Order: sequence, then C-alpha cells, then structure tokens
Amino acid sequence: MPNDVWAIDFKGWWFSEGEKGEPFTVRDLASKKVLAATLVKKKDTLTVKLILTELFKLYGLPKVIRSDNGTPFCSTSSLLGLTQLSAWWMSLGIIPDRTDLGCPGHNGSLERFHADIAQEMEGRTPGGIIGNQKALDQWREEYNSIRPNEAIELKTPDSIYIKSPRLYTGDVEDLEYPFGYQRRKVNKEGAFKWKSTSIALSSALRGYPIGLKELGDGRYHVYFTEQLIGTFYPKLVYFEPLDKVQSD
Repeated sequence: MPNDVWAIDFKGWWFSEGEKGEPFTVRDLASKKVLAATLVKKKDTLTVKLILTELFKLYGLPKVIRSDNGTPFCSTSSLLGLTQLSAWWMSLGIIPDRTDLGCPGHNGSLERFHADIAQEMEGRTPGGIIGNQKALDQWREEYNSIRPNEAIELKTPDSIYIKSPRLYTGDVEDLEYPFGYQRRKVNKEGAFKWKSTSIALSSALRGYPIGLKELGDGRYHVYFTEQLIGTFYPKLVYFEPLDKVQSD
C-alpha cells in the first residue's frame, strides 16, 4: 500500500556553473511516486528534517522509512544505530529500516531512480543550483504523472498514490507509555537518572522520555516509544543494550 515504506537517500554530488549540489530523494515504494528530489548543499540532520517535515505536512506519515547506514540516517556507534533524525521518526510512529552494510541493491527502487537522474539530468542543465532545481522539479512531475512505469503495470505513480491517513500534526516530545511503566527523561548528555546516578543511553534520545517496565526479578526492560532498546539492572547500575540482550 502507498506510504507503507518510503525510501530515502542522497544521489551523489554534481556541479553546475561551479555550484555544487546533491539531490536528496524520497520515493514511495508501493506507487513508485517520487515525493522529493531536492538539491541540497549539506547532508545533515537539519536539512533532511526540514524536507521531510514538509513532505509529512503534504502527504502524511509513512509507516517505515528505509535508508542506508550513512549519516544522518544511522550511526554505527550509537545505541541501535539511532541518530537524532531516526529517533525523531520513531517519536512520530515511523519505523527506521536500514539496508545491510554494503548492499545498495536493498534500496534498489531508489538506486534505479538515481540512475535515471544521472542519465537524463546530471550535467545537462545550465543556471547553477537554482536552474537545476527548477529543471529537476519539472522532470519529477513528468516522472510521476506522465511516464508509465513497468513495475506498476505501466501505470503512472500519480494514478496509484494516495496520501497517508496518518496525519502529521507536529513533533511529539511527551511520549506516553503503558500504565505501570516508570518514565525517565533523557537529558542533554544522553542519559537518564536513577536515584543519584546517570545511566548512559544515547545522545540521539536527548529530550525524550523513555519507559521502564519492571520484569519482577529486579530488572527493567527499557523502551523508547514501542521499541525495546535494552535492559536496566538497578543493583548493578548497568544498562545492557538490546543487541547484547538475549531473549528471555
């Protein structure tokens, strides 16, 4: 169904009249509709968040966002690979889905689209970044509304795509947890307080509340939104991340 999965990525830099830009692209995998192809100067959290916020306002929220393991989508040194960007998605009820390392084919639909951009657009338009963005916008509209697509039985993406029923109503900071969970807010250092001790989690979660579910044996499962992120051992004052936790 449309909006089950959005794929996102950066295509790769190109130059026009000495100006450097890189398309940041977003594609709905079910309908093949290209929701965004925006030339950006920075590959950072703020740039991506601003673009996605406008898409959420326009199209609603997807269930899943698929990306590679690069920044700002993922941090291989962070808890569960979380970044401020992917934690933001989770706070909105969106599941981050990452391709395997070194496997761009796992995001093949977007890779194919990038090849089309390279073949038909890159290096072919004068006017610097502004001129290239205008041409890219026109090309994207044609791609969505006129071109038949073999992957969807020669229909056009616009003829299939429908907006998500999950509306974006603004960012969420005060997350709710089930009755009986203990709530703790993650501070700017990426830790939560247990009595007088700071328990380190991840700076990606700073500002958000987490939920602690008591297991009855002195341990607590630690959740961020509906995602189990690890186990807390109060007696040891120790947090064990999920990737090190064995199934109970």
